Amino acid sequence: MKRSGPLAALFGICIVMTVMLLFFLPVFGITDIQINGNELFTDEMVKAVINNNNNNIFAFNGGKAIKEMEKSNYIKKVQITKKLPHTLVVDIEENKVRGYVEFTGSYLYLSDNGLVIDVRSDMVKPAPIIMGLQFATFTLGEPIETDNPEAFEAMISLSEMFEKYELMNDVLKVDISDPENIKFYCDNVQVIYGENDGSTNRLLTLIEILKNLDTSIPGTLDLTLENPTFVYTS
Repeated sequence: MKRSGPLAALFGICIVMTVMLLFFLPVFGITDIQINGNELFTDEMVKAVINNNNNNIFAFNGGKAIKEMEKSNYIKKVQITKKLPHTLVVDIEENKVRGYVEFTGSYLYLSDNGLVIDVRSDMVKPAPIIMGLQFATFTLGEPIETDNPEAFEAMISLSEMFEKYELMNDVLKVDISDPENIKFYCDNVQVIYGENDGSTNRLLTLIEILKNLDTSIPGTLDLTLENPTFVYTS
């Protein structure tokens, strides 16, 4: 029993030394950061947040880093996984840009829940410019309040289909001022789409036509006709 005190003290010292080694050995320094799923929130932004926290994988506060990143309007959800001895895996789910709205020389970035996630002078990824949304003001980081919500819903639905059928690079503008007579603009070609009823037939027709259509030549393509035809602008 007399030796229990010294042994306990020695055991405690060993634990402290072990912990200190884990926190200070170079092998446990974070040297590899694997980032997945990000486009708008760049790798540099992620690494800046990581580097603001402890560089040791045991001392690194993942919860704090997640909270910092999720303050960004770009980000919907973040997950950070530690992989010993020195790797962090950062999985990001971003708010998708469904369309841009021109506003006093800049572009509002709108997500699929109507959130204004950014205001910039450029467009960083393919998505159509939306024409015809009616609103008086907006707040960055909050859903846009439109006077024609049915038009906004049509925009979201169409943008999702554009992404699914890889049309984001082809459809440059969408005019939804009249939800029953929606128009697309593919370069110099005006596409009369009509009402968005959720059907994919007209979009599939558009995809086939665009394979052989020179969109640099002005004209109109009416998808509402039984046999869609392209009419050159005289």
